Amino acid sequence: MSFTSSHSHNEVQLSRSMLLDLLQDLSSRILQVFGCPIRLFIHGGAVMILHPSLSTSSTRRTTRDIDYIKRAFGHEWRKLGVYDAEDKLQSCINATAKQFHIGSDWMNADPDVALPFARDPRGNLYDPIYHDSKQQNNVTMNTVYTSPGLTLVSVTMFWGVALKLVRYKKEDPTDIVAMLQHGTKLNGVQWTPEVMETWLKTLCWPMGYSNYQSQQKEELRERIYDAVGLMQKLSSDPTYLRRPRSMDSLRHESSDPTVPSALPPPTHLPPVTHLQSPRHLHSPTHIRSPPHHNLQRSHLQSPPSRMPEPWAVPPLPVFSQPRWTHV
Repeated sequence: MSFTSSHSHNEVQLSRSMLLDLLQDLSSRILQVFGCPIRLFIHGGAVMILHPSLSTSSTRRTTRDIDYIKRAFGHEWRKLGVYDAEDKLQSCINATAKQFHIGSDWMNADPDVALPFARDPRGNLYDPIYHDSKQQNNVTMNTVYTSPGLTLVSVTMFWGVALKLVRYKKEDPTDIVAMLQHGTKLNGVQWTPEVMETWLKTLCWPMGYSNYQSQQKEELRERIYDAVGLMQKLSSDPTYLRRPRSMDSLRHESSDPTVPSALPPPTHLPPVTHLQSPRHLHSPTHIRSPPHHNLQRSHLQSPPSRMPEPWAVPPLPVFSQPRWTHV
C-alpha cells in the first residue's frame, strides 16, 4: 500500500500483533520527540483487542484504527506549559504509518467531535469521559498497553458501552456484550434492560438522554434490549456467535418468536421517560460538542446521584497504586 499523504485513510485491518508492532514503533518515536513517556485515553474496537480481559472473551480480532481522546491529551500537556503536544504526537503517528505503509489515521481522534461536555453542580465546564477515565481505579483496571514511551488507558467500561450504543453497527453489539460479561465476572451484576438503562442514565448522563425524542428513546431501548438478549443467549449457548451468520440475521433470529428468549418483548418493559439522545442517533459524527464560548448552561445537565459502576473493584491503597506525573 502506498503512503500518499499525512492524512491518508487506513484500510488495513489491524490484528493484535500488528497493533503491538505499531505501538512499539510509536513508543520509540514518542520518546525521541517528547523526551518522556505520554499517556492516552482510548475507546472503540482497539480496546476490545488490547484489553487483557476483553481480548480473551471478545469475538473481535481486528480493527482499522485506534480512537484516542486528543482533547484530553492536549489539556494535560497545556497544564504543563506545552502547547504543541498534539502536533508532536501527530508527527509520530504519521511517521509510524509511513514506516508500516498504512494510512495515517490508524490512530486518530475523529470521534472527539461526538464526545459530550458537561457542567458540574457549580456550573463549571468539564470533559466527563476524560474525568471519569483518569480516576485511579480506572487507570489501574483498564490500562491496556504500557511501554517505555506510551501508556494507553481505556475509557471506563460504562462510557465504552454508551458510545457503542450510539452507533450500534458492525461489531458494536458483540463488543457491548463482551463488556457486559466483563462486569458480570467482576462483580456478579445480572444485566436486564432495566438495569442497563439505569446505569446509562446515572453514569453517562452527559449524553443528554433526558432530551431524546420519543422515537429516539424507543430506538435506544431496542438496542439495550438487543444487547442484553444477545448476552443472555451467549450465556446459555457459548457457540451462538460462532455460527456462520451475519449480525443482521442474529438480530432477526433474536426477534423471532419461535426462538426461545430469556427476555420479554421490548413492549413489555416499563416506559422509558429519562433516556435521551442527540439528534441523528445513527451516526456519532453528528453529535458535536459546541465550542466552549457557545455552551449554554440550560442545555447541560447537572449529574444525578452517583452510583457504583459494575466494573469497579475496591480501589487499592494509595501507597500501592502507580502514579502518573502528567495529570
